[in-house]
Amino acid sequence: MTYRYLKTRQVNQTLWVEIHNPPVNFIITDMLAEMHHLIRKVSRDDSIRVFILTGGREDSYIMHFSIGELAALTSHLRRLMLHILVRYRLTSALLKYYMTFSNWLMDLFPWYETLMLWQARAIRGYSSGMLLWVQMTRTYFAIERMNKVTIAAINGSCNGGGTEMAACFDFRFMVGDQGFTMGQPEVLVNIVPGGGGTQRLPRLMGRARALELMLRGCQWTPQEARQAGLLTDIFDKAEFVQKVQSFADRMSKRPPVAIDAIKKSVVQGESTTLRHGLSIELEQSVRCFDTKDTEMALKNYLAYIEKNIMTLDHENATTKEIVDLLHKTLDVMENAKIFDRFEGK
Repeated sequence: MTYRYLKTRQVNQTLWVEIHNPPVNFIITDMLAEMHHLIRKVSRDDSIRVFILTGGREDSYIMHFSIGELAALTSHLRRLMLHILVRYRLTSALLKYYMTFSNWLMDLFPWYETLMLWQARAIRGYSSGMLLWVQMTRTYFAIERMNKVTIAAINGSCNGGGTEMAACFDFRFMVGDQGFTMGQPEVLVNIVPGGGGTQRLPRLMGRARALELMLRGCQWTPQEARQAGLLTDIFDKAEFVQKVQSFADRMSKRPPVAIDAIKKSVVQGESTTLRHGLSIELEQSVRCFDTKDTEMALKNYLAYIEKNIMTLDHENATTKEIVDLLHKTLDVMENAKIFDRFEGK
Protein backbone atom coordinates (compact mmCIF):
# COMPACT_ATOMS: atom_id res chain seq x y z
CA MET A 1 0.00 0.00 0.00
CA THR A 2 1.26 3.48 -0.91
CA TYR A 3 0.71 6.02 1.84
CA ARG A 4 -0.34 9.56 0.99
CA TYR A 5 -0.19 11.09 4.46
CA LEU A 6 2.55 9.05 6.11
CA LYS A 7 6.26 8.69 5.39
CA THR A 8 8.41 6.09 7.10
CA ARG A 9 12.11 5.57 7.76
CA GLN A 10 13.79 2.89 9.83
CA VAL A 11 16.73 3.68 12.11
CA ASN A 12 18.22 0.57 13.73
CA GLN A 13 15.16 -1.24 15.13
CA THR A 14 13.03 1.89 15.29
CA LEU A 15 10.45 2.94 12.71
CA TRP A 16 9.89 6.69 12.45
CA VAL A 17 6.49 7.58 10.97
CA GLU A 18 6.07 11.17 9.80
CA ILE A 19 2.69 12.85 9.31
CA HIS A 20 2.39 14.91 6.12
CA ASN A 21 -0.93 16.70 5.72
CA PRO A 22 -0.27 20.38 4.95
CA PRO A 23 -0.57 23.01 6.12
CA VAL A 24 -0.76 22.00 9.81
CA ASN A 25 -1.25 18.21 9.81
CA PHE A 26 -4.97 18.02 10.50
CA ILE A 27 -6.15 14.50 11.33
CA ILE A 28 -8.54 13.17 8.70
CA THR A 29 -10.27 9.81 8.38
CA ASP A 30 -8.16 8.70 5.41
CA MET A 31 -4.97 9.38 7.39
CA LEU A 32 -6.29 7.19 10.21
CA ALA A 33 -7.01 4.42 7.72
CA GLU A 34 -3.40 4.58 6.49
CA MET A 35 -2.08 4.47 10.04
CA HIS A 36 -4.32 1.51 10.88
CA HIS A 37 -2.97 -0.40 7.90
CA LEU A 38 0.63 0.51 8.75
CA ILE A 39 0.27 -0.58 12.38
CA ARG A 40 -1.07 -3.99 11.39
CA LYS A 41 1.85 -4.38 8.98
CA VAL A 42 4.49 -3.28 11.51
CA SER A 43 3.04 -5.56 14.21
CA ARG A 44 4.14 -8.53 12.08
CA ASP A 45 7.65 -7.18 11.44
CA ASP A 46 10.16 -8.61 13.92
CA SER A 47 12.88 -6.21 12.72
CA ILE A 48 10.99 -3.31 14.31
CA ARG A 49 10.92 -3.00 18.09
CA VAL A 50 9.96 0.69 18.52
CA PHE A 51 7.29 2.72 16.67
CA ILE A 52 7.60 6.55 16.70
CA LEU A 53 5.00 8.99 15.35
CA THR A 54 6.09 12.56 14.66
CA GLY A 55 5.22 15.52 12.45
CA GLY A 56 6.92 15.49 9.05
CA ARG A 57 6.64 19.26 8.62
CA GLU A 58 8.86 21.78 10.38
CA ASP A 59 7.47 22.68 13.82
CA SER A 60 4.16 20.97 13.06
CA TYR A 61 2.84 17.87 14.84
CA ILE A 62 -0.98 17.69 14.78
CA MET A 63 -3.09 20.85 14.95
CA HIS A 64 -6.29 18.88 15.71
CA PHE A 65 -8.97 16.90 13.86
CA SER A 66 -10.20 18.29 10.55
CA ILE A 67 -12.90 20.86 11.29
CA GLY A 68 -14.37 20.25 7.85
CA GLU A 69 -15.04 16.60 8.68
CA LEU A 70 -16.39 17.45 12.12
CA ALA A 71 -18.72 20.12 10.74
CA ALA A 72 -20.32 17.56 8.42
CA LEU A 73 -21.24 15.33 11.36
CA THR A 74 -24.29 17.37 12.39
CA SER A 75 -26.21 16.52 9.23
CA HIS A 76 -24.56 13.15 8.63
CA LEU A 77 -25.42 11.75 12.06
CA ARG A 78 -29.02 12.91 11.63
CA ARG A 79 -29.23 10.88 8.43
CA LEU A 80 -28.60 7.77 10.57
CA MET A 81 -31.28 8.93 13.05
CA LEU A 82 -28.76 8.82 15.87
CA HIS A 83 -29.90 12.19 17.23
CA ILE A 84 -33.31 10.62 17.92
CA LEU A 85 -31.88 7.49 19.52
CA VAL A 86 -29.85 9.44 22.08
CA ARG A 87 -32.87 11.47 23.23
CA TYR A 88 -34.54 8.56 25.02
CA ARG A 89 -33.14 6.45 27.84
CA LEU A 90 -34.01 3.05 26.35
CA THR A 91 -32.85 3.68 22.79
CA SER A 92 -29.76 5.51 24.05
CA ALA A 93 -28.86 2.50 26.23
CA LEU A 94 -29.43 0.13 23.31
CA LEU A 95 -27.14 2.23 21.10
CA LYS A 96 -24.36 2.23 23.70
CA TYR A 97 -24.61 -1.52 24.29
CA TYR A 98 -24.66 -2.17 20.55
CA MET A 99 -21.46 -0.17 20.03
CA THR A 100 -19.80 -1.84 23.03
CA PHE A 101 -20.77 -5.27 21.71
CA SER A 102 -19.53 -4.36 18.21
CA ASN A 103 -16.15 -3.29 19.59
CA TRP A 104 -15.94 -6.54 21.54
CA LEU A 105 -16.64 -8.54 18.38
CA MET A 106 -14.05 -6.54 16.46
CA ASP A 107 -11.51 -7.29 19.19
CA LEU A 108 -12.33 -10.99 19.01
CA PHE A 109 -12.65 -11.44 15.24
CA PRO A 110 -10.38 -9.41 12.89
CA TRP A 111 -12.65 -10.28 9.97
CA TYR A 112 -15.54 -8.56 11.75
CA GLU A 113 -13.48 -5.38 12.11
CA THR A 114 -12.77 -5.51 8.37
CA LEU A 115 -16.49 -6.01 7.68
CA MET A 116 -17.52 -3.08 9.90
CA LEU A 117 -15.00 -0.76 8.25
CA TRP A 118 -16.14 -1.89 4.79
CA GLN A 119 -19.77 -1.24 5.64
CA ALA A 120 -18.93 2.18 7.08
CA ARG A 121 -17.01 3.09 3.90
CA ALA A 122 -19.90 1.88 1.75
CA ILE A 123 -22.26 4.49 3.26
CA ARG A 124 -19.63 7.24 3.56
CA GLY A 125 -21.21 9.33 0.82
CA TYR A 126 -24.54 9.27 2.61
CA SER A 127 -23.18 9.59 6.15
CA SER A 128 -19.51 9.80 7.12
CA GLY A 129 -20.17 9.67 10.86
CA MET A 130 -20.01 5.90 11.28
CA LEU A 131 -16.76 5.57 9.31
CA LEU A 132 -15.12 8.37 11.29
CA TRP A 133 -16.07 6.79 14.62
CA VAL A 134 -15.19 3.19 13.73
CA GLN A 135 -11.93 4.08 11.97
CA MET A 136 -10.77 6.41 14.73
CA THR A 137 -11.71 3.98 17.51
CA ARG A 138 -10.03 1.00 15.87
CA THR A 139 -6.89 2.95 14.94
CA TYR A 140 -6.46 4.30 18.46
CA PHE A 141 -7.01 0.81 19.88
CA ALA A 142 -4.38 -0.51 17.45
CA ILE A 143 -1.84 2.07 18.66
CA GLU A 144 -2.62 1.31 22.30
CA ARG A 145 -2.40 -2.47 21.89
CA MET A 146 0.58 -2.57 19.52
CA ASN A 147 3.15 -5.24 20.37
CA LYS A 148 5.97 -2.69 20.11
CA VAL A 149 7.16 0.16 22.29
CA THR A 150 5.33 3.23 20.97
CA ILE A 151 6.44 6.86 21.23
CA ALA A 152 4.68 10.10 20.29
CA ALA A 153 7.47 12.52 19.35
CA ILE A 154 5.55 15.80 19.52
CA ASN A 155 7.55 18.36 17.51
CA GLY A 156 4.90 21.07 17.35
CA SER A 157 1.64 22.20 18.95
CA CYS A 158 -0.82 19.40 19.67
CA ASN A 159 -4.56 19.85 20.17
CA GLY A 160 -7.81 17.94 20.21
CA GLY A 161 -7.50 14.70 18.28
CA GLY A 162 -3.72 15.01 18.33
CA THR A 163 -3.67 15.02 22.13
CA GLU A 164 -6.14 12.13 22.20
CA MET A 165 -3.99 10.12 19.80
CA ALA A 166 -0.85 10.90 21.83
CA ALA A 167 -2.59 9.46 24.91
CA CYS A 168 -2.64 6.06 23.17
CA PHE A 169 1.17 5.86 23.05
CA ASP A 170 3.40 4.33 25.72
CA PHE A 171 5.63 7.42 25.90
CA ARG A 172 5.13 11.06 24.92
CA PHE A 173 8.07 13.44 24.33
CA MET A 174 7.70 17.07 23.26
CA VAL A 175 9.88 19.94 22.10
CA GLY A 176 9.94 22.29 25.07
CA ASP A 177 11.75 25.46 23.96
CA GLN A 178 9.68 26.71 21.00
CA GLY A 179 6.46 27.89 22.67
CA PHE A 180 4.40 24.86 21.56
CA THR A 181 1.34 23.91 23.62
CA MET A 182 -1.04 21.00 24.19
CA GLY A 183 -4.76 21.17 24.79
CA GLN A 184 -8.29 19.81 24.44
CA PRO A 185 -10.27 22.85 23.22
CA GLU A 186 -13.42 20.96 22.15
CA VAL A 187 -15.57 22.49 24.90
CA LEU A 188 -15.04 25.91 23.31
CA VAL A 189 -17.03 24.78 20.25
CA ASN A 190 -19.63 22.84 22.28
CA ILE A 191 -18.42 19.28 21.65
CA VAL A 192 -16.71 16.63 23.76
CA PRO A 193 -13.20 15.27 23.14
CA GLY A 194 -14.77 12.43 21.15
CA GLY A 195 -11.59 10.59 20.17
CA GLY A 196 -11.32 8.86 23.52
CA GLY A 197 -10.15 11.93 25.42
CA THR A 198 -12.82 11.69 28.11
CA GLN A 199 -11.78 8.09 28.79
CA ARG A 200 -8.01 7.89 28.27
CA LEU A 201 -6.92 11.20 29.78
CA PRO A 202 -8.42 10.50 33.25
CA ARG A 203 -6.77 7.09 33.19
CA LEU A 204 -3.48 8.69 32.19
CA MET A 205 -3.23 11.61 34.60
CA GLY A 206 -6.17 11.38 36.98
CA ARG A 207 -9.70 12.71 36.95
CA ALA A 208 -9.02 16.19 38.37
CA ARG A 209 -6.27 17.19 35.92
CA ALA A 210 -8.13 15.68 32.96
CA LEU A 211 -11.29 17.60 33.81
CA GLU A 212 -9.27 20.79 34.22
CA LEU A 213 -7.80 20.39 30.75
CA MET A 214 -11.09 19.48 29.07
CA LEU A 215 -13.57 21.76 30.88
CA ARG A 216 -11.38 24.85 30.65
CA GLY A 217 -10.37 24.10 27.06
CA CYS A 218 -7.03 25.64 27.99
CA GLN A 219 -3.56 25.27 26.53
CA TRP A 220 -0.76 23.73 28.58
CA THR A 221 2.90 24.46 28.04
CA PRO A 222 5.13 21.37 27.72
CA GLN A 223 6.31 22.00 31.28
CA GLU A 224 2.71 22.08 32.58
CA ALA A 225 1.79 18.98 30.59
CA ARG A 226 4.78 17.11 31.97
CA GLN A 227 3.93 18.14 35.54
CA ALA A 228 0.37 16.89 35.03
CA GLY A 229 1.61 13.52 33.79
CA LEU A 230 0.54 14.02 30.18
CA LEU A 231 4.13 14.05 28.89
CA THR A 232 6.98 11.68 29.69
CA ASP A 233 9.70 14.29 29.10
CA ILE A 234 10.56 17.43 27.15
CA PHE A 235 13.70 18.27 25.15
CA ASP A 236 15.06 21.30 23.32
CA LYS A 237 14.45 21.34 19.59
CA ALA A 238 18.15 21.09 18.71
CA GLU A 239 18.52 17.75 20.49
CA PHE A 240 14.97 16.43 20.20
CA VAL A 241 15.43 13.79 17.48
CA GLN A 242 18.72 12.56 18.95
CA LYS A 243 17.25 12.29 22.46
CA VAL A 244 14.18 10.42 21.26
CA GLN A 245 16.27 8.09 19.10
CA SER A 246 18.62 7.38 22.00
CA PHE A 247 15.64 6.45 24.17
CA ALA A 248 14.22 4.28 21.38
CA ASP A 249 17.54 2.45 20.95
CA ARG A 250 17.56 1.65 24.65
CA MET A 251 13.96 0.43 24.59
CA SER A 252 14.63 -1.71 21.51
CA LYS A 253 16.84 -3.91 23.70
CA ARG A 254 13.87 -4.92 25.82
CA PRO A 255 12.60 -8.48 25.24
CA PRO A 256 9.61 -8.22 22.87
CA VAL A 257 7.46 -10.90 24.52
CA ALA A 258 7.73 -9.15 27.89
CA ILE A 259 6.91 -5.79 26.25
CA ASP A 260 3.77 -7.22 24.67
CA ALA A 261 2.79 -9.09 27.85
CA ILE A 262 3.14 -6.02 30.07
CA LYS A 263 1.11 -3.89 27.67
CA LYS A 264 -1.64 -6.51 27.42
CA SER A 265 -1.78 -6.79 31.22
CA VAL A 266 -2.07 -3.03 31.68
CA VAL A 267 -4.43 -2.19 28.80
CA GLN A 268 -6.79 -5.12 29.38
CA GLY A 269 -6.54 -4.90 33.17
CA GLU A 270 -7.37 -1.23 33.56
CA SER A 271 -10.88 -1.74 32.18
CA THR A 272 -11.82 -4.59 34.51
CA THR A 273 -11.79 -5.54 38.19
CA LEU A 274 -8.61 -6.11 40.17
CA ARG A 275 -9.56 -9.77 40.53
CA HIS A 276 -9.79 -10.31 36.77
CA GLY A 277 -6.80 -8.06 36.14
CA LEU A 278 -4.65 -10.35 38.28
CA SER A 279 -5.86 -13.28 36.18
CA ILE A 280 -4.76 -11.46 33.03
CA GLU A 281 -1.39 -10.84 34.65
CA LEU A 282 -1.08 -14.55 35.50
CA GLU A 283 -1.92 -15.49 31.91
CA GLN A 284 0.81 -13.22 30.57
CA SER A 285 3.32 -14.40 33.19
CA VAL A 286 2.82 -18.01 32.13
CA ARG A 287 3.21 -16.94 28.51
CA CYS A 288 6.56 -15.26 29.27
CA PHE A 289 7.96 -18.22 31.21
CA ASP A 290 7.09 -20.50 28.30
CA THR A 291 9.70 -18.89 26.00
CA LYS A 292 13.32 -19.61 25.16
CA ASP A 293 14.05 -15.91 25.71
CA THR A 294 13.10 -16.13 29.39
CA GLU A 295 15.02 -19.37 29.83
CA MET A 296 18.13 -17.79 28.30
CA ALA A 297 17.78 -14.53 30.23
CA LEU A 298 17.36 -16.15 33.64
CA LYS A 299 20.22 -18.59 32.98
CA ASN A 300 22.59 -15.77 32.03
CA TYR A 301 21.48 -13.59 34.93
CA LEU A 302 22.01 -16.45 37.38
CA ALA A 303 25.56 -16.91 36.02
CA TYR A 304 26.15 -13.17 36.47
CA ILE A 305 24.96 -13.32 40.08
CA GLU A 306 27.20 -16.30 40.86
CA LYS A 307 30.23 -14.54 39.37
CA ASN A 308 29.75 -10.95 40.54
CA ILE A 309 27.47 -10.93 43.59
CA MET A 310 27.93 -14.21 45.41
CA THR A 311 31.72 -13.84 45.33
CA LEU A 312 31.60 -10.54 47.24
CA ASP A 313 32.59 -10.72 50.89
CA HIS A 314 29.30 -9.28 52.12
CA GLU A 315 30.26 -9.46 55.80
CA ASN A 316 33.29 -7.21 55.32
CA ALA A 317 32.11 -5.14 52.35
CA THR A 318 31.52 -1.44 52.88
CA THR A 319 28.21 0.22 52.15
CA LYS A 320 29.83 1.99 49.18
CA GLU A 321 31.04 -1.31 47.72
CA ILE A 322 27.58 -2.82 48.00
CA VAL A 323 25.90 0.25 46.47
CA ASP A 324 28.48 0.39 43.65
CA LEU A 325 27.85 -3.28 42.90
CA LEU A 326 24.10 -2.64 42.82
CA HIS A 327 24.55 0.27 40.40
CA LYS A 328 26.82 -1.82 38.18
CA THR A 329 24.26 -4.62 38.12
CA LEU A 330 21.45 -2.21 37.25
CA ASP A 331 23.55 -0.77 34.42
CA VAL A 332 24.22 -4.25 33.10
CA MET A 333 20.50 -5.04 33.22
CA GLU A 334 19.44 -1.67 31.77
CA ASN A 335 21.67 -2.04 28.73
CA ALA A 336 21.09 -5.77 28.26
CA LYS A 337 24.82 -6.48 28.47
CA ILE A 338 24.49 -10.02 29.81
CA PHE A 339 21.85 -11.33 27.43
CA ASP A 340 22.03 -12.78 23.96
CA ARG A 341 19.77 -11.30 21.32
CA PHE A 342 16.08 -11.72 22.18
CA GLU A 343 14.13 -13.46 19.44
CA GLY A 344 10.64 -12.75 20.70
CA LYS A 345 9.73 -16.44 20.78
